[in-house]
Amino acid sequence: MAGFAPEVLALLKSLGLYAPMGIGEKFYVNGGADGVTAGIDAVGRGSKDRPFLTIAYALLSAVAGRNDYIYCWNTYNQDTAPIVVNVSMVHIIGIAKPGIHTAILTPSDDNPMFQAPIVGGGVSGVEIAGFCLGGGATNGCIDLLGGQYDWWIHHNTFGHEWAQAAQDGIRLTAASHLQALLIEDNIFLGASGPKGTITRYGIIAEVASAHVYQGVIRRNKVLRCPNGAISLLNDCREIIVEENKIGCASDAVAMAIDLGATCSGCLIAHNEAQHGDAVMAQNPYHDQAAADENDWMCNQVGSVMKYPDEAM
Repeated sequence: MAGFAPEVLALLKSLGLYAPMGIGEKFYVNGGADGVTAGIDAVGRGSKDRPFLTIAYALLSAVAGRNDYIYCWNTYNQDTAPIVVNVSMVHIIGIAKPGIHTAILTPSDDNPMFQAPIVGGGVSGVEIAGFCLGGGATNGCIDLLGGQYDWWIHHNTFGHEWAQAAQDGIRLTAASHLQALLIEDNIFLGASGPKGTITRYGIIAEVASAHVYQGVIRRNKVLRCPNGAISLLNDCREIIVEENKIGCASDAVAMAIDLGATCSGCLIAHNEAQHGDAVMAQNPYHDQAAADENDWMCNQVGSVMKYPDEAM
């Protein structure tokens, strides 16, 4: 294990406190989209040659803490939404196919596609990547309800016209802590654009007791989400928001990044935002917290560096 001297590592092993982490079981899901032969949800299946039909069934076979992988292809709406992720250390990966760069997953009703329930002990170490995700008219595509930490959400597309329209891309509505989230390299397509379908926010933490701590939101592309791109409205602490590129839905205050009054210790750095092809009249960066609660550096509007507005 990196970081431990050999004698320390030997001691940990002798005490039974260290085991090398490898890849656990691999499960495969074939949703049967586009007329291909679908998988079957049954005991004894889940292999590459005999895949499951649904991600939900594959999660029943995964073991918490084992570092299992679920590979998904030919997916669309074979899963009943929401897919409830309540297994720690599981990786859910969409596999591309010719002509489509991601696996599509969309609900057929008003639900998020993925949901993590409120769990006192926490569901940790979950990875979701490689999907084109839809959501519900009053829900996000991914909704984290609290007790999650060390989640990695990356290389997904939210709000594509091929999937059902969602209110938000990623919604953090935690009633308990959400800690050490890494949200990176995603694309969010808003309904104010020509074909995007997100009707509100790209990423939103909105409940008064959200408690979103020590996470990173970086390198995402957010295009014309009607209410704003990244809104961390309540009790977000030590969040790093960096290197995101944002096409604002309108020339209005807080359309790119908005921090709520109880946010503190956040670093907002090297983000770029713009609406249209002329100088914006309004500042799309907004910080509602008291002066010096959060640190802003090198954020651009067009080609001009901007500090945030501090009042609406």
